[in-house]
Amino acid sequence: MVSKGNVLVVDDEINLCRIIGAKLAKSGYSVTAVHDGEQAIERVRESDYDVVLLDLILPKVDGLSALAEIRSIKSSVPVIVMTACENTEAVERAKAYGISGYVSKPFDLDSLVSLVCSTCQAKTAPNNRKMSESTVLFSKDQPITIEMQNGCTGSIYPSKICSKDDRTLTVLAPKNSCGDIQIPTRAPVKVGLAAKDAYYSFSAHVVASGRDPEPVLVLDKPNVIYRSQRRQHPRLALRIPISYALGDQVADSNNLSFKPGETRDLSLGGACIFVGEEVEVGSTLRIELRPAVEIERIGAVARVLRSTQSDQPGEDGWLLGCQFIIADSSLHDLLED
Repeated sequence: MVSKGNVLVVDDEINLCRIIGAKLAKSGYSVTAVHDGEQAIERVRESDYDVVLLDLILPKVDGLSALAEIRSIKSSVPVIVMTACENTEAVERAKAYGISGYVSKPFDLDSLVSLVCSTCQAKTAPNNRKMSESTVLFSKDQPITIEMQNGCTGSIYPSKICSKDDRTLTVLAPKNSCGDIQIPTRAPVKVGLAAKDAYYSFSAHVVASGRDPEPVLVLDKPNVIYRSQRRQHPRLALRIPISYALGDQVADSNNLSFKPGETRDLSLGGACIFVGEEVEVGSTLRIELRPAVEIERIGAVARVLRSTQSDQPGEDGWLLGCQFIIADSSLHDLLED
């Protein structure tokens, strides 16, 4: 098979280089990996690369110094900076060297491959090249879910990101009706977060806990985060009246307080619904779809993966991205029609 291009990966974390290398190799690229800035400079001096993936925090010669030297050796080689560094000044200095893009750790592997591909293609049309920046997956106040990995099922709680640094992620500690949940250090948890393109998840361990000023957990931050395609089923742009209520799978619907809403899109796997109030990420909803008066209501239980305030003019409410846990079989018939 003809290689799509030669890629140099420069990062002091050997396992991360292996993960990136395997992903790029599977996508058709020839990959070389080195683990310090000195080696990176020597490789660029000795060989030709279509793209260099360069971490900013490196031993022997730091990433910015290595980037400056690479530019003096081969000024036109495309460089994509990889960094977990929260120092915006360092990123701006890297941009001043004419980098082709940067990705903030953790990054989605599929997005990284797409960036490498577009950067390789841009080599043939330099006048059209422009800065490409990765989607920021972790941002302050971003809603997330935390799942306890202690053998229990259904222990999923809403939370949000408070802060982050090069190695850790600080999030609100989960709560239940009895108050704050105590999670011991080194306990495993699974974190989920929904972006517009997909649902992302990763496993982590609790590094520490504290108050800031609310109870928080400090988690070890991954370098790579995996995309779980949220939309496994095609969604149809259907506006159907619904009734919804907060409640779990076993709750008696007769005892729930239902409120009106409307679907904005719908599939066998989930829906985007418009409601008049904020609903926490991780909440479970009982939903009744009412497509027409003569059709029996279609029931479903869904988990809220994403909750954002509508930005449509004159529309006061919230858009909830929901994943169905269970749904009536008649939903299939509705979507087929």
